Amino acid sequence: MAPHDPYYEPLASRVIADPHPFYRRLREANPVYWHGMLNSWVVTEHAVGGQVLADPARYASDFRRAGVEVPNKSLSLQRLDPPEHTGIRHLLVTALHELPLRTMAGHLRAEMAARLAALAGAGPADLVTGFARPVALTAICRYLGVAPPDGEEFERHSNAIVRSMDAGLDPSRAAAGIRARAELSGLVAGWLADEDRSGFLAAAVQAQRARPGISADLLANSLRAVLHAGYESASRLLGAALLRLARQPDLLALLSVEGGAERLADELVRLDGSVQADGRVCVADGELGGQRIRRGDVVIVLLAAANRDPAVFPDPDAVDPRRRRGLHLGFGRGAHACLGAVLVGLQLRILFEALRDNGIVLEQVGDPVWEDTATLRGLTSLPVRVSARRPDWVRG
Repeated sequence: MAPHDPYYEPLASRVIADPHPFYRRLREANPVYWHGMLNSWVVTEHAVGGQVLADPARYASDFRRAGVEVPNKSLSLQRLDPPEHTGIRHLLVTALHELPLRTMAGHLRAEMAARLAALAGAGPADLVTGFARPVALTAICRYLGVAPPDGEEFERHSNAIVRSMDAGLDPSRAAAGIRARAELSGLVAGWLADEDRSGFLAAAVQAQRARPGISADLLANSLRAVLHAGYESASRLLGAALLRLARQPDLLALLSVEGGAERLADELVRLDGSVQADGRVCVADGELGGQRIRRGDVVIVLLAAANRDPAVFPDPDAVDPRRRRGLHLGFGRGAHACLGAVLVGLQLRILFEALRDNGIVLEQVGDPVWEDTATLRGLTSLPVRVSARRPDWVRG
């Protein structure tokens, strides 16, 4: 690895604290940039990033297509491209309809209200461990139709996977991530073997029987990816949203406008989405943003940078509910667009309503702490005092 990069050092403490000024400098200097530390092309421009994500024929998620060896037992929905990807994705999309969103909304509303009530008036609280993490874990497990895993072991495995996403920058993180993926795939395989399974898992097994080409390993690995993304991406987004709402409480006034909750949720995904980057490998020589890209080159789309590209989003750092919804790349694009986007959006909207309807006011009582990860950004601590009183904009 190169020891230094003049624009963007992903794990530097100043970048961990706030990567967006560095994304901006990099985009202004060269929106398609060869990054020596990452040994990859880094894309920060919205148009070019969208082009990469929407073109699996040239930019592959399946690195085998560029000659990289990947064991079949390690394959998942995230590591395949069409047409192999199509069958497992269609299976999971079919299973997603098993639990109606109205039912899910009711569960979320009750849990968020109860947790906020328990925190209100109880003194300073950490809204990461006391709210965002347990809410997201309960939500994804309810959707899957399983009981949330207990204990520190699951948290340790989940975090090891997150940290291993940055193994290109810190190789010491790789081995723990490999072991953790195997452990969680084993957990999911046990769920699949349970004859009393229900919900998403039961629907997935039923759909698999109609698609015999989908192996047990592929199904377990893909469901592990759904579990992990549904937990880590959602909890980190909820934490970042709570931080923004503690700093900008007047944003909840948007809920009084028709479609305001959806627009606010869309803007917070754009601005505060946890998934910072998504990688592809080039499978055929070509040109990208004025640069010659060769077969085998890795291309990393910095989604969080593209989502603040001023060519697409004027005044890009501000929450603007008038923007066109869905234009950002926070949920990806194309064949690998996020399966759980609807569930994530629902959690944000219910959070807004829970804060408003319960008269919750959030007051920061300490500095937030960000985890030293680059690919998946998230808080490890958000110290806040929670109180139940109606803010001025509600009284008026």
